[in-house]
Amino acid sequence: MVTKQRMLEIGENLPRPSRGDIETKGPHLPPGVTSGSYQCAPPLIRPSKLTIKEKGGVGKELSDGWNLNFAVGCIHACPFCYVDAIHKRFGESRYGSAVRSRWGDYFLVPSNLEDAITRTPWRRWEGKEAMMSSTHDPYLPTLAPWARRILEAALPAGVRICLQTRSFLVTKDLDFLASYPEQVRLQASLATMNRDLARLIEPRVPPSEARLEVLRQAKKHGLKVGVILAPIFPPTRLRPDFEADLVDMIHRLEAIQPDHVYGESLHARGENMSLVEKALGEKIFVNSTFDEAAERVFHAELKKAQIAGTWWPR
Repeated sequence: MVTKQRMLEIGENLPRPSRGDIETKGPHLPPGVTSGSYQCAPPLIRPSKLTIKEKGGVGKELSDGWNLNFAVGCIHACPFCYVDAIHKRFGESRYGSAVRSRWGDYFLVPSNLEDAITRTPWRRWEGKEAMMSSTHDPYLPTLAPWARRILEAALPAGVRICLQTRSFLVTKDLDFLASYPEQVRLQASLATMNRDLARLIEPRVPPSEARLEVLRQAKKHGLKVGVILAPIFPPTRLRPDFEADLVDMIHRLEAIQPDHVYGESLHARGENMSLVEKALGEKIFVNSTFDEAAERVFHAELKKAQIAGTWWPR
């Protein structure tokens, strides 16, 4: 059994700040993380390709073609993440040399975020769904108060939100989010139930059991909930039986009955494969054969659990 204290291990019981009290640099960052700020330009909602192909996207139904990002970097430090390559390729001129640091060891928040929230014309996106967030977790300890502030501006204006988080801190805002059940779908990702593997590929993320508890609580609050089973790793020394691991994850979802489930195997993006192999201390092989095998297990087990799901192919 995972206790609430364990679920909150990378966060704290933060008080809800009054307007103007939030700081862009706080004490809630792991040792060694370079913190800082930058100037963002409103509006906070920007175009995104994380939507279906019919809407000009890449085939992922995670928004109506919009994202809502409000930080640079993510202290979860997952080596498989593709975002670091984007920041390192395009971000130094805008965000400075901090982005040269190892992924997970730089974290920047806009110094003018309050002004950007005020100046974003939220009603322009009334009825549109934006993903919050596509390049960082919106409920990291330093960001959680800002996430609430943004949601308090966006939801009353009619913006629909695909809220993607792996943080237990979001449970503090479930009562508020439940006031907008038709506008919010809360989504978490799971990569493995193997704790030894998780410690290496999700080093600063709350355990998978905590994320499942977030989904349970959100469901009880009447929210639509979703899951991304990703990235599904091929066999590793720590977890040789990928199929049993994937079956275990879906079995645990059966009791929750999420409204939507997506699945995706590990993909090579930027330098993530070299970071993954360094973290695991072994070579990792991903190819279409593994992708197809994982997809078969995914669909077969979801069918048994009577849960609809979509697999994102390589």
